[in-house]
Amino acid sequence: MRVSDIYAFIDSFAPFSSAEKWDNTELLVGDMNDTVTKAVVCLDVTEKEIAYALENGAQLIISHHPVIFSPCKNVLAGSVVHSAVSHGLNIISAHTNLDKAADGVNDALCKLLFDSFTKEDVSIAEGFLNTAVLKEPVSAGSLASHLKNRLSAGVSYCDSGRTIKKVAVCSGSGADFIEAALNLGCDAFVTGEASYHKFLDARQSGISLFAAGHFETEIPVVNALVKKLNEHFDCTVFSACPQSNTVIMEK
Repeated sequence: MRVSDIYAFIDSFAPFSSAEKWDNTELLVGDMNDTVTKAVVCLDVTEKEIAYALENGAQLIISHHPVIFSPCKNVLAGSVVHSAVSHGLNIISAHTNLDKAADGVNDALCKLLFDSFTKEDVSIAEGFLNTAVLKEPVSAGSLASHLKNRLSAGVSYCDSGRTIKKVAVCSGSGADFIEAALNLGCDAFVTGEASYHKFLDARQSGISLFAAGHFETEIPVVNALVKKLNEHFDCTVFSACPQSNTVIMEK
């Protein structure tokens, strides 16, 4: 298969055209025509991911966070982009398009946390929000313990004092959508990270806010994406890289 084959498959369920205007997605390093026999899936591309890809003979890295985000004024030896280019690696970054895609980042998180959930319409919070209705109302402390156990993460939260029945979820950094969660009648909002003032605003507004870690709320998509690629391309081998939570797939 070629880079273009994997790119087209990702585009079929997480259209790159759906990424936010400020985002930088698509094939950011490499050549669409390059042959791919192995690909590495990860959240971030660092020197560890570059080394891991090379050690395992991969030609392609698929990352969630863009390997190039801010304007790049130079590409110097020692930088991740320089290393990728020097070793002939290709890098596809699927960021906000994968966040809100079916079976994307937020869906993978919700599948880990809840028995069922609803994907809210794109007209609400730009499509980044999911909601879940709990079988039984719980306290903020109980929900925090549940998040901690499911994600193996430290959880910061503020308690509005209300019992929680309906929960809004946005993986990563989604605290800007608290108002949308309130408009949906949610009692709690779960995201990856939030500022001190967001916690104050949430409590004042009567919604409990939970921050369970940017990495921790996004890492579930890695195995989900590997499984999806494995099934589509009949890949037969993939293994985890414990140092960076990277996964490799092989055709």
